[in-house]
Amino acid sequence: MRKRRTKIYYSAGLISIILLPLFCILYLKTNNAFTNYGSLELQTWNGKDFEPEITNFLNTKKFSTVTLTGNISSDEAKLNIAEKEIKKLILSKDSINGIKFHFETKSEYWTFVRVLDILESKKAKFYLPYKNDIWFANPREPKKKIKTFICGTKYSTFFLDERESKTKSLKIIEIVKKYYLPIIVYILMIVFTFRKIINEKKAYSNS
Repeated sequence: MRKRRTKIYYSAGLISIILLPLFCILYLKTNNAFTNYGSLELQTWNGKDFEPEITNFLNTKKFSTVTLTGNISSDEAKLNIAEKEIKKLILSKDSINGIKFHFETKSEYWTFVRVLDILESKKAKFYLPYKNDIWFANPREPKKKIKTFICGTKYSTFFLDERESKTKSLKIIEIVKKYYLPIIVYILMIVFTFRKIINEKKAYSNS
């Protein structure tokens, strides 16, 4: 007795519906739609405030200079080396040596932002943007608690540790609100497609 084969039902548009969100996500990712941006609040030294304290502090350090010229490959290599050196200085709590980043006239803006990002990510305690330079050095660990001057930046992102889960939820809600019409249309397409498959399967079973 020949066994009756089970027919596989699918709508002509089912494959397209399944692949549609995958292609959308791939397209958005290719166009950096999921890139997270932060904000940078910069406080520079005007050369006057706390002048004696800052000058004396800088004079007690030995700075190696990293000159950024505007050459992309060269500047990228210099910043990668400087990042490792900054990490080493911070971990070793070296209060003698420091690094001065000098930006020449052809330096590009991304190098300036990259330096600030490196210093903030490594949790540098002191860095001083002034004119065409950014000075970095570790302050000497005080024996007693005293007030110290810290000049630098306040760098806030959307993904702070304490607010990460809340921010992600808000981001998802924001995306849903922005694209709620396409989402509803897509859901309806899925419902009608599967409804068509069920009806076709019933019709075949009754035949």
